[in-house]
Amino acid sequence: MPVSETEVHDLIRSSVRELAAGYDADYWREHIDQKRFPESYWQDLADNGWLGVAIDEEYDGEGMGMYEMTIVIEELSRAGGQGGIIFILTPVFGGISIQRHGTEAQKREYLPEIVDGNCRFCMGLTEPNAGTNTLSIETMAERDGDEFVIDGEKTFISSVENADEMLLVARTSELDPSDPTHGGTLFLVSDPAERDAISLSTLDTAVPWFEHQYQVAIDGLRVHEDDILGAEDEGFELMFDTLNTERIAGAASALGDGLRAIDLAVEYANDREVFGQPIGAHQSIQHPLAESYAKLLAARQITYSAAAKWDRGEDCSMETNAAKLLTSQFSTEAASQAIQTHGGNGFTKEYEVYELWQNARA
Repeated sequence: MPVSETEVHDLIRSSVRELAAGYDADYWREHIDQKRFPESYWQDLADNGWLGVAIDEEYDGEGMGMYEMTIVIEELSRAGGQGGIIFILTPVFGGISIQRHGTEAQKREYLPEIVDGNCRFCMGLTEPNAGTNTLSIETMAERDGDEFVIDGEKTFISSVENADEMLLVARTSELDPSDPTHGGTLFLVSDPAERDAISLSTLDTAVPWFEHQYQVAIDGLRVHEDDILGAEDEGFELMFDTLNTERIAGAASALGDGLRAIDLAVEYANDREVFGQPIGAHQSIQHPLAESYAKLLAARQITYSAAAKWDRGEDCSMETNAAKLLTSQFSTEAASQAIQTHGGNGFTKEYEVYELWQNARA
C-alpha cells in the first residue's frame, strides 16, 4: 500500500470491497452482453457516498479528495466488472470539473444530483481529425446573441445514451498558432442523446463494456451562454486540469484490472493440477506473475503520488501521465500473463482474464 495511507483509507478499501463483492461475474456479463447500464450497482455507489467521495460536503459530498477516489476506483476494478470504468465519466468530468470551475449556481444544480446518482455525464472531446492533438479540434461554436451555435463531429464518445449531460469541448475562436490554448470553451449540454441537433452512430468495437461508443455529429446545436463551464475561450486550460484527474482515474482502473488478473492467475495456478502437482509449483509460472505484480506495485506508487499532489494543488502533470502510461502497460502485461497461466481456458468468458486484457489494452 502507499506509505501515506491511514486507517480511514483502510476503511475505504474494505468498505468498497464489501460493496463490490455483491456484484458477481454473472451480473456484469449480463449487463455487458445486453449493453445495459448497471442501475443497481450505480445506485449502491451513490447510497454509500462513493460517487461524491471528492465532492465538498456543502454539496452533499464526502469532502475527501482525488487520493480517496483513486482508492475507490482501484478497489472497484480489482473486484471485477466495470466498476472502475463507470467512475471516470460522471465523478471526474462532471463532479470535479464543476466543483473546480463552475459557477455557484452550476455547483448547486449539478453536484448534489451527481452525489445522489441522479445525474450522469459523458465527455465530448475526441475528434476524427484531431485525435490526441486536442488543440486542433474543429468543432466550432459561434455566438448568436446570448446563445452559441455549435457544429462539428466527435468520435469514440462513451455512454452518450446513458448521459443526462455532456461536457462538450468546442472552439469559440480559431486556432492561433502563437497562442494555441486560447479559444476553447467547455459547454454543458443537457440530454445529449435527445437533442435534434445531435446525431449518434454506434461504433462497432470489440471491447467488453456495458456502454456503447459513438460517432457524434453536431449540426446547429444551440447552447445558452449560462451553460458555459468556466469562461469563454479559456476552456482548454480548464480541460487539461480535468484531464489530469481523468488520467489518475484511468490509471487506478488499469491498476485494479492488472491486480485482478494476477489474483485470478494465482488462484488458477494453485488449483490447476497437471502431472500430479499444481502448475503454480513451477517457477516458469511463478516468476512472470511475480514480476508483473512487482511492476503494478511500482506503478501504484506513482499513481497515488499524482493523486496526492493534485489534492495539494501542486502540478502533477508528469506524475499523471507516467501513471497512465505505466499502469496501462503493466496491466496489459499482467492480463497477458494471466491468459498464459490459464492456457486455453484463458480465452473463455468463464475465466474472465481475456476480458481483462481487452480492457487494459483499450
